Amino acid sequence: MLNHLVRLWGLYFVLLSFIAVTELDQLVATIWYQLEGGQWQLKHYWLTQTWLHDGGHDLAVLLFITVLLSYVISVLTRYLSPYRHALAYLSISIPASTLTVSAIKRLTQVDCPWSVMEFGGGRPYQFWLHSVWSPMQGADHCFPAGHASSAYMFFGLYFVSTQLFPQHAKKVLYGVISFGVIFGLAQQLRGAHFISHDITSAFICWTVSCLLWKFWPVKQLKLGHFDK
Repeated sequence: MLNHLVRLWGLYFVLLSFIAVTELDQLVATIWYQLEGGQWQLKHYWLTQTWLHDGGHDLAVLLFITVLLSYVISVLTRYLSPYRHALAYLSISIPASTLTVSAIKRLTQVDCPWSVMEFGGGRPYQFWLHSVWSPMQGADHCFPAGHASSAYMFFGLYFVSTQLFPQHAKKVLYGVISFGVIFGLAQQLRGAHFISHDITSAFICWTVSCLLWKFWPVKQLKLGHFDK
């Protein structure tokens, strides 16, 4: 598991280097900005803001509440009790993932595209790594991507599925990634994030979920009973 994370973060730094060298953040943001007529027309659009941002956030909260209630039911009754440890893991891994992203957002000062001069804002562009080391006064807190983490925080579902429903594990993983990409793309179209912000959130959420899984007794769970 730890070797897996080392390889994963090695891949991340390769991607990060590629994005920095090719200026992919600016390139992608420029494409969206020009397609929207030189302004962020989708910033307050019903699909990107009301449905995918606000509605996506509410859906994520609702799903997490469902997990919490399921865990409470598994503790208080025999119903769902075989999955108690799995639900406990999810009850912790889900908020831990998104709260880690949120904590980093508060600690860093990185501008959103809509605050950058090239995209209608008032401050010069800096790659996020430069902004972390040399933050500009009054900069935003846009790194990593918070909304994308509303989907990626459910990576724990994949780990649980590998133990309980292995035949569906990859479908669960692809589903979480798909929602993360959709949420991230919606925010890019609104001018809220660069592509590297979304990628970073995915890596953070995966790492948190993976580390918690490594040390969680849920791995002993076998469809309704614990191995003796």
